[in-house]
Amino acid sequence: MRSLKVLILEHNPFQLMALHQMLNAMGIYDVMTAPSLASALRSLGHRGAVDIAICDPQLKRGEGMALIQHLAFQQRARAVILLGSVIPSLTEGLDAIVREHELCLLGRLQTPVSAVLMRGLVDEYLRSTRRAVNI
Repeated sequence: MRSLKVLILEHNPFQLMALHQMLNAMGIYDVMTAPSLASALRSLGHRGAVDIAICDPQLKRGEGMALIQHLAFQQRARAVILLGSVIPSLTEGLDAIVREHELCLLGRLQTPVSAVLMRGLVDEYLRSTRRAVNI
């Protein structure tokens, strides 16, 4: 698999570990994990932009939404995968940010995350980047 750089923002240590292991099982080893927004921002500062960011936009204290805004406004990610259910009022705001800043929304996954569905979203990202290169 093409080398991808992925950032996961997840407060729950078990879920964070499960997502990390799931990506490793897919052959994605450049995975930054962050239990907080501050940690995620430090990782981005040290290691640079990512291909895919994974987070729940409804994390406590607004950290998930803040990360998505940072990624979009600073162009620090090419795509995002949202975790959990998103309330309709938040969905509208997310969709506007994604469109305005050309951040690819790969999809939304419910937790616990299905490895099959995660693989499908990652494969879609890889297909879209190959199409962009061939144009």
